Amino acid sequence: MRYPRLLLLIPLFGCSLPTPKPPVAEFLVADGSSTYWVRSGPGGINSRTSPLILTSADSRFYEVYVEEVTRSYEDAIFTHEPIYSRDLLTGRKKILYEDNKVTAWEKMYLSGNPKARLLDPDEDGSDDVSVAATGESDILGVAGPYVLYGRHITLEKSNFQQSDSSRGAIDIRSGESVPINSLVRDTAVLGAGGVREGNTVRWRHAGYDVVARYDTAQAETVVALRDLRGHEWPLGYVDSRLPRIFWLDQPRADARLRTALNNAFEDAREHDADEQFVFQKTRPSREHVRLAASHSPRRSTLHAQ
Repeated sequence: MRYPRLLLLIPLFGCSLPTPKPPVAEFLVADGSSTYWVRSGPGGINSRTSPLILTSADSRFYEVYVEEVTRSYEDAIFTHEPIYSRDLLTGRKKILYEDNKVTAWEKMYLSGNPKARLLDPDEDGSDDVSVAATGESDILGVAGPYVLYGRHITLEKSNFQQSDSSRGAIDIRSGESVPINSLVRDTAVLGAGGVREGNTVRWRHAGYDVVARYDTAQAETVVALRDLRGHEWPLGYVDSRLPRIFWLDQPRADARLRTALNNAFEDAREHDADEQFVFQKTRPSREHVRLAASHSPRRSTLHAQ
């Protein structure tokens, strides 16, 4: 299930001088659980929000998501959650991570119960089974082309329980695991020409900057739009120390990519109850806005046969 998040725009307080107009800009801001489509111009700033985990590598955009696979028997249930990437332009899916421990436990169960019958997806299994194995996957964040994940597996029997947890990182380009501490030294995690300055990362683009400052008091990162004269328009908080920025204006994203991004936004929002749009006018109000927590999205629940 997906959980929506809002990009909450933090206003500037007016003064006697004419309010500076925000620069013309269009870009995406992505953290570990949501993506924000930001458009800016003389009329103000608006942001469209989706619980889409988005990243880019080798000039291609990818959605990252978790699927649930369940195999039920009359006396046992086995569930695991592979992590996938999907190329937005081609639609091609690839498994980035899959824990094989649950599959191994299922094989052990079948070796001891060779007559066990795999239930059809529309059959209701028993609420009281002798074996329950679960593998949970959570996307913790995305840093450049790397996906950081957490996994937790549990095996429960009537008189026995076993569990294990770990974290890891995967290079979305190759699908290979990489040491998490090696990401600190990889400049690719900044992306889009970002420059690190202490707790601040600055991305300079076509006549404006996007700035991300880590707020130690909030334990979150505030993202701001800044023109070349130094005027800033704070956009809101994200829960990633290093959000990702993707430019859509210079060079202007073509119609095919825009359609693919729009479809991905809508697909990620298909289970949301309400539209999630925010708008900032040139005379902003005093509301303070920020982001709510979210979880790794599950695109669907699959019942394997």
